[in-house]
Amino acid sequence: MTISAGKKFRQAVKDALNEAVPLHIVGVADGSDALEAERAGFKAIYLSGSQMAAARGWADIGRLELKHVVEHVQRIMDSGVQLPLLVDIDTGFDDVAETVRIMESLGVAAVHLEDQEDLKACGHLPGKHVVSQEAAVARVKKAVAAKRDGDFVLMARTDALAVEGMEKTLARIGAYASAGADAIFAEAFPDVSTYALVKKAAGGKPVLANMTEFGKVPLKTPQELYAESSSNVDIVLNPLTVYRAQRQTAADMYRKLKELGTQRGLEKDLQTRENFQSLIDYEGQVADRARFLEGKNAKDSSKGNDGAFRR
Repeated sequence: MTISAGKKFRQAVKDALNEAVPLHIVGVADGSDALEAERAGFKAIYLSGSQMAAARGWADIGRLELKHVVEHVQRIMDSGVQLPLLVDIDTGFDDVAETVRIMESLGVAAVHLEDQEDLKACGHLPGKHVVSQEAAVARVKKAVAAKRDGDFVLMARTDALAVEGMEKTLARIGAYASAGADAIFAEAFPDVSTYALVKKAAGGKPVLANMTEFGKVPLKTPQELYAESSSNVDIVLNPLTVYRAQRQTAADMYRKLKELGTQRGLEKDLQTRENFQSLIDYEGQVADRARFLEGKNAKDSSKGNDGAFRR
Protein backbone atom coordinates (compact mmCIF):
# COMPACT_ATOMS: atom_id res chain seq x y z
CA MET A 1 0.00 0.00 0.00
CA THR A 2 1.42 3.36 -1.07
CA ILE A 3 1.60 6.03 1.63
CA SER A 4 0.82 9.54 0.44
CA ALA A 5 3.42 12.26 0.82
CA GLY A 6 1.20 14.13 3.25
CA LYS A 7 0.75 11.08 5.45
CA LYS A 8 4.50 10.52 5.40
CA PHE A 9 5.03 14.11 6.60
CA ARG A 10 2.50 13.73 9.40
CA GLN A 11 4.10 10.46 10.47
CA ALA A 12 7.55 12.07 10.52
CA VAL A 13 6.25 14.71 12.94
CA LYS A 14 4.71 12.03 15.16
CA ASP A 15 7.83 9.87 15.10
CA ALA A 16 10.01 12.80 16.15
CA LEU A 17 7.69 13.84 18.97
CA ASN A 18 7.63 10.26 20.22
CA GLU A 19 11.34 10.79 20.83
CA ALA A 20 10.59 14.07 22.66
CA VAL A 21 12.12 16.21 19.93
CA PRO A 22 10.55 18.33 17.16
CA LEU A 23 10.85 17.22 13.55
CA HIS A 24 14.00 18.85 12.16
CA ILE A 25 13.53 20.03 8.56
CA VAL A 26 16.32 21.40 6.37
CA GLY A 27 16.11 23.49 3.21
CA VAL A 28 17.27 22.12 -0.15
CA ALA A 29 17.77 23.78 -3.52
CA ASP A 30 17.61 20.86 -5.93
CA GLY A 31 17.66 17.10 -6.32
CA SER A 32 21.29 16.66 -5.34
CA ASP A 33 20.72 18.68 -2.17
CA ALA A 34 17.69 16.55 -1.37
CA LEU A 35 19.71 13.35 -1.70
CA GLU A 36 22.46 14.80 0.50
CA ALA A 37 19.88 15.68 3.17
CA GLU A 38 18.47 12.17 2.96
CA ARG A 39 21.95 10.66 3.23
CA ALA A 40 22.65 12.86 6.28
CA GLY A 41 19.63 11.40 8.05
CA PHE A 42 17.00 14.14 7.84
CA LYS A 43 13.39 12.94 7.72
CA ALA A 44 11.85 15.87 5.80
CA ILE A 45 13.05 18.65 3.51
CA TYR A 46 11.99 22.17 2.60
CA LEU A 47 11.95 24.43 -0.46
CA SER A 48 12.16 28.13 0.40
CA GLY A 49 10.66 30.95 -1.63
CA SER A 50 13.64 33.10 -0.70
CA GLN A 51 16.01 30.47 -2.07
CA MET A 52 13.99 30.06 -5.28
CA ALA A 53 14.11 33.82 -5.81
CA ALA A 54 17.83 33.95 -4.99
CA ALA A 55 18.50 31.22 -7.57
CA ARG A 56 17.36 33.74 -10.19
CA GLY A 57 19.21 36.66 -8.66
CA TRP A 58 15.93 38.10 -7.38
CA ALA A 59 14.95 39.61 -4.06
CA ASP A 60 12.28 37.78 -2.07
CA ILE A 61 9.60 40.39 -2.70
CA GLY A 62 6.88 38.41 -4.45
CA ARG A 63 8.38 38.15 -7.95
CA LEU A 64 8.08 34.37 -8.04
CA GLU A 65 5.25 32.85 -10.05
CA LEU A 66 3.72 29.41 -9.73
CA LYS A 67 5.59 28.22 -12.82
CA HIS A 68 8.91 28.95 -11.10
CA VAL A 69 7.92 26.96 -8.02
CA VAL A 70 6.81 24.04 -10.18
CA GLU A 71 10.20 24.02 -11.91
CA HIS A 72 12.09 23.93 -8.61
CA VAL A 73 9.83 21.24 -7.14
CA GLN A 74 10.35 19.06 -10.21
CA ARG A 75 14.13 19.35 -9.87
CA ILE A 76 13.83 17.96 -6.37
CA MET A 77 11.26 15.25 -7.07
CA ASP A 78 13.11 14.03 -10.18
CA SER A 79 15.96 12.90 -7.91
CA GLY A 80 13.81 10.12 -6.50
CA VAL A 81 14.28 11.37 -2.95
CA GLN A 82 11.94 9.61 -0.53
CA LEU A 83 11.68 12.40 2.05
CA PRO A 84 8.44 14.41 2.35
CA LEU A 85 8.78 17.94 0.97
CA LEU A 86 7.40 21.14 2.51
CA VAL A 87 7.11 23.99 -0.02
CA ASP A 88 6.81 27.74 0.48
CA ILE A 89 3.92 28.98 -1.72
CA ASP A 90 4.15 32.60 -0.57
CA THR A 91 0.67 34.16 -0.70
CA GLY A 92 -0.73 31.44 -2.98
CA PHE A 93 0.00 33.14 -6.31
CA ASP A 94 -2.87 34.03 -8.64
CA ASP A 95 -5.13 31.16 -7.57
CA VAL A 96 -4.30 29.41 -4.31
CA ALA A 97 -6.65 26.53 -5.12
CA GLU A 98 -4.79 25.80 -8.35
CA THR A 99 -1.48 26.09 -6.51
CA VAL A 100 -2.53 23.53 -3.91
CA ARG A 101 -3.80 21.08 -6.52
CA ILE A 102 -0.61 21.36 -8.56
CA MET A 103 1.60 20.87 -5.50
CA GLU A 104 -0.37 17.74 -4.59
CA SER A 105 -0.03 16.41 -8.14
CA LEU A 106 3.75 16.88 -8.02
CA GLY A 107 4.05 14.75 -4.89
CA VAL A 108 4.60 17.60 -2.43
CA ALA A 109 3.71 16.67 1.16
CA ALA A 110 2.98 20.08 2.65
CA VAL A 111 2.86 23.78 1.83
CA HIS A 112 2.82 26.94 3.89
CA LEU A 113 0.64 29.89 2.96
CA GLU A 114 1.33 33.32 4.43
CA ASP A 115 -0.75 36.34 5.35
CA GLN A 116 1.49 39.03 3.87
CA GLU A 117 0.39 41.30 1.06
CA ASP A 118 1.50 40.32 -2.44
CA LEU A 119 4.31 42.90 -2.31
CA LYS A 120 5.98 40.89 0.41
CA ALA A 121 9.20 41.06 2.39
CA CYS A 122 11.44 38.52 4.05
CA GLY A 123 9.87 37.48 7.34
CA HIS A 124 12.83 38.78 9.36
CA LEU A 125 13.18 42.15 7.61
CA PRO A 126 11.32 45.41 8.28
CA GLY A 127 8.63 46.72 5.95
CA LYS A 128 6.22 43.80 6.15
CA HIS A 129 2.52 44.37 5.56
CA VAL A 130 -0.19 41.80 6.20
CA VAL A 131 -3.63 41.50 4.69
CA SER A 132 -6.66 41.71 6.95
CA GLN A 133 -7.48 38.71 9.10
CA GLU A 134 -10.64 38.18 7.06
CA ALA A 135 -8.71 38.12 3.79
CA ALA A 136 -6.11 35.75 5.21
CA VAL A 137 -8.80 33.40 6.53
CA ALA A 138 -10.39 33.39 3.08
CA ARG A 139 -7.03 32.32 1.60
CA VAL A 140 -6.74 29.49 4.08
CA LYS A 141 -10.30 28.29 3.48
CA LYS A 142 -9.83 28.31 -0.28
CA ALA A 143 -6.59 26.35 0.03
CA VAL A 144 -8.12 23.80 2.40
CA ALA A 145 -11.11 23.30 0.11
CA ALA A 146 -8.78 22.58 -2.82
CA LYS A 147 -7.08 19.64 -1.08
CA ARG A 148 -7.82 16.28 -2.69
CA ASP A 149 -5.78 14.28 -0.20
CA GLY A 150 -6.96 14.74 3.36
CA ASP A 151 -3.41 14.07 4.61
CA PHE A 152 -1.88 16.85 2.50
CA VAL A 153 -0.65 19.43 5.02
CA LEU A 154 -1.77 23.05 4.66
CA MET A 155 0.31 25.15 7.03
CA ALA A 156 -0.78 28.73 7.72
CA ARG A 157 2.09 31.14 8.22
CA THR A 158 1.62 34.44 10.00
CA ASP A 159 3.99 37.41 9.76
CA ALA A 160 1.72 39.60 11.86
CA LEU A 161 3.69 39.73 15.12
CA ALA A 162 6.02 42.52 13.98
CA VAL A 163 3.07 44.43 12.48
CA GLU A 164 0.13 43.97 14.84
CA GLY A 165 1.57 42.69 18.10
CA MET A 166 0.95 39.52 20.06
CA GLU A 167 -2.76 39.78 20.87
CA LYS A 168 -3.93 40.28 17.29
CA THR A 169 -1.44 37.71 16.00
CA LEU A 170 -2.79 35.07 18.37
CA ALA A 171 -6.30 35.91 17.20
CA ARG A 172 -5.15 35.33 13.62
CA ILE A 173 -3.60 32.00 14.54
CA GLY A 174 -6.84 30.87 16.13
CA ALA A 175 -8.81 31.96 13.09
CA TYR A 176 -6.46 30.16 10.68
CA ALA A 177 -6.67 26.96 12.71
CA SER A 178 -10.46 27.21 12.79
CA ALA A 179 -10.46 27.75 9.02
CA GLY A 180 -8.86 24.34 8.55
CA ALA A 181 -5.11 24.95 8.60
CA ASP A 182 -3.35 21.73 9.62
CA ALA A 183 -0.41 23.48 11.29
CA ILE A 184 0.88 26.95 12.14
CA PHE A 185 4.12 28.60 10.97
CA ALA A 186 4.70 31.35 13.56
CA GLU A 187 7.28 33.58 11.89
CA ALA A 188 9.84 35.65 13.80
CA PHE A 189 8.80 34.91 17.37
CA PRO A 190 11.96 35.91 19.27
CA ASP A 191 10.79 34.72 22.70
CA VAL A 192 10.68 30.93 22.78
CA SER A 193 8.30 30.92 25.74
CA THR A 194 5.57 32.51 23.60
CA TYR A 195 5.22 29.32 21.55
CA ALA A 196 2.99 28.08 24.37
CA LEU A 197 0.59 30.90 23.50
CA VAL A 198 0.81 29.99 19.82
CA LYS A 199 0.04 26.33 20.50
CA LYS A 200 -2.92 27.25 22.68
CA ALA A 201 -4.29 29.67 20.07
CA ALA A 202 -3.88 26.98 17.40
CA GLY A 203 -6.02 24.58 19.39
CA GLY A 204 -3.13 22.18 19.85
CA LYS A 205 -2.27 21.89 16.16
CA PRO A 206 1.43 21.48 15.27
CA VAL A 207 3.57 24.61 15.48
CA LEU A 208 6.68 25.31 13.38
CA ALA A 209 9.59 27.44 14.63
CA ASN A 210 11.78 28.98 11.94
CA MET A 211 15.47 28.95 12.89
CA THR A 212 16.95 31.13 10.14
CA GLU A 213 20.32 32.83 10.42
CA PHE A 214 20.79 36.61 10.71
CA GLY A 215 17.17 37.07 11.78
CA LYS A 216 15.21 38.03 14.86
CA VAL A 217 15.22 34.65 16.56
CA PRO A 218 18.11 33.24 18.62
CA LEU A 219 19.37 30.02 17.04
CA LYS A 220 18.61 26.87 19.00
CA THR A 221 18.67 23.12 18.48
CA PRO A 222 15.42 21.17 18.21
CA GLN A 223 16.05 19.76 21.68
CA GLU A 224 16.55 23.24 23.15
CA LEU A 225 13.41 24.56 21.51
CA TYR A 226 11.36 21.64 22.74
CA ALA A 227 12.54 22.12 26.31
CA GLU A 228 12.40 25.92 26.42
CA SER A 229 8.97 26.07 24.77
CA SER A 230 7.58 23.54 27.26
CA SER A 231 7.03 21.03 24.44
CA ASN A 232 5.03 23.52 22.36
CA VAL A 233 7.24 23.43 19.24
CA ASP A 234 6.59 20.46 16.95
CA ILE A 235 8.68 21.31 13.89
CA VAL A 236 12.01 23.15 13.59
CA LEU A 237 13.09 24.58 10.25
CA ASN A 238 16.57 25.53 9.00
CA PRO A 239 15.45 26.99 5.66
CA LEU A 240 18.59 28.48 4.12
CA THR A 241 21.62 27.28 6.09
CA VAL A 242 23.01 24.99 3.41
CA TYR A 243 22.16 27.40 0.60
CA ARG A 244 23.97 30.24 2.37
CA ALA A 245 26.97 27.97 2.86
CA GLN A 246 26.90 27.11 -0.84
CA ARG A 247 26.74 30.79 -1.80
CA GLN A 248 29.73 31.65 0.41
CA THR A 249 31.68 28.65 -0.86
CA ALA A 250 30.94 29.66 -4.45
CA ALA A 251 32.03 33.25 -3.83
CA ASP A 252 35.30 32.07 -2.27
CA MET A 253 35.96 29.56 -5.05
CA TYR A 254 35.30 32.06 -7.86
CA ARG A 255 37.75 34.46 -6.22
CA LYS A 256 40.44 31.80 -5.74
CA LEU A 257 40.03 30.44 -9.26
CA LYS A 258 40.37 33.94 -10.73
CA GLU A 259 43.47 34.64 -8.64
CA LEU A 260 45.19 31.31 -9.29
CA GLY A 261 44.03 30.66 -12.84
CA THR A 262 43.78 26.94 -12.02
CA GLN A 263 42.02 24.63 -9.62
CA ARG A 264 45.32 22.91 -8.81
CA GLY A 265 45.64 22.76 -5.05
CA LEU A 266 41.93 23.32 -4.51
CA GLU A 267 40.86 19.72 -5.03
CA LYS A 268 40.59 19.16 -1.28
CA ASP A 269 37.70 21.65 -1.22
CA LEU A 270 35.77 19.88 -3.99
CA GLN A 271 33.35 16.98 -3.89
CA THR A 272 34.97 14.06 -5.68
CA ARG A 273 33.47 12.46 -8.75
CA GLU A 274 33.16 9.18 -6.86
CA ASN A 275 31.32 10.80 -3.96
CA PHE A 276 28.79 12.43 -6.25
CA GLN A 277 28.29 9.26 -8.29
CA SER A 278 27.60 7.36 -5.09
CA LEU A 279 25.07 10.01 -4.04
CA ILE A 280 23.03 9.75 -7.23
CA ASP A 281 23.48 5.97 -7.64
CA TYR A 282 25.25 6.40 -10.97
CA GLU A 283 25.56 2.66 -11.68
CA GLY A 284 21.88 2.12 -10.91
CA GLN A 285 20.90 4.93 -13.26
CA VAL A 286 23.06 3.48 -16.03
CA ALA A 287 21.39 0.08 -15.61
CA ASP A 288 17.91 1.64 -15.60
CA ARG A 289 18.70 3.64 -18.73
CA ALA A 290 20.04 0.56 -20.51
CA ARG A 291 16.86 -1.38 -19.72
CA PHE A 292 14.73 1.51 -20.95
CA LEU A 293 16.63 1.77 -24.23
CA GLU A 294 16.51 -2.01 -24.71
CA GLY A 295 12.75 -1.98 -24.31
CA LYS A 296 12.39 1.06 -26.56
CA ASN A 297 14.51 -0.50 -29.30
CA ALA A 298 12.53 -3.75 -29.10
CA LYS A 299 9.29 -1.79 -29.41
CA ASP A 300 10.61 0.15 -32.40
CA SER A 301 11.73 -3.07 -34.09
CA SER A 302 8.31 -4.63 -33.67
CA LYS A 303 6.85 -1.66 -35.54
CA GLY A 304 9.21 -2.19 -38.45
CA ASN A 305 11.43 0.78 -37.69
CA ASP A 306 13.53 1.42 -40.79
CA GLY A 307 15.78 3.95 -39.11
CA ALA A 308 13.85 6.97 -40.35
CA PHE A 309 13.37 9.88 -37.99
CA ARG A 310 10.11 9.81 -36.06
CA ARG A 311 8.22 12.83 -34.78
